Amino acid sequence: MSLVRWVMRLILDTPLLFWAAVVANGMGVILGGWLWYGWQIAAAPFWAWLFIPDCPLAALLGTIGLFAVRAGRRWPWFYALSAFACIKYGIWTLAFWLRYWTEGGPIDAVGLLMFVTHIGLICMGVLFIPYMEGLAIWKRATVIGWFTLSIFVDYGLSNYALSTFGTAFHPALPTLVPASFALMVAMGVTIVASIALLLLPKQLEVPQPRAGQSAVAQTQARATQRVRH
Repeated sequence: MSLVRWVMRLILDTPLLFWAAVVANGMGVILGGWLWYGWQIAAAPFWAWLFIPDCPLAALLGTIGLFAVRAGRRWPWFYALSAFACIKYGIWTLAFWLRYWTEGGPIDAVGLLMFVTHIGLICMGVLFIPYMEGLAIWKRATVIGWFTLSIFVDYGLSNYALSTFGTAFHPALPTLVPASFALMVAMGVTIVASIALLLLPKQLEVPQPRAGQSAVAQTQARATQRVRH
């Protein structure tokens, strides 16, 4: 976890890296939400909007999370939600493209770009893990419950959505990638991520002080960390 914290601090303390991450996420939110999911959102009822743009929503949560960590906010529940979303939907997208390509789908610039950017989405999710310290079990269960509900809405209500609104709530799938495969991946990743979240220690290691910090400040930081836990 120390390495992960170090990478996060490097991004947050380097303006070029930080704003590059924000811009990349912003493009994912806008372009993904508009070009990839826009027509589905337009056809779906209001209550389903949060369940449709999976990766754009994960990128939005990740962006907010970056600003929150940079500002020193202790939002372990939000960081858990962001990490779960980024990792789950990042892995799902990689599995989607690999299945599409292995079934004979063309390998083009758009697919390769999405594949690479979703590797970045997974990495961003991992960066939030050390900031989830002190997360109560019921809050972990709430995060798991949300993503379990999203699977039900996406796939359990698929026939209802198609017959009523003319579109499913899960991502649009080409014939080369069957819905059964998409569901299997979504369930598998959710189960593994849920187990990992439940097993995550409530208290992670105390962040190391920055260079130049006085001994008094180091002691105060350790005391504050103990009080928070």
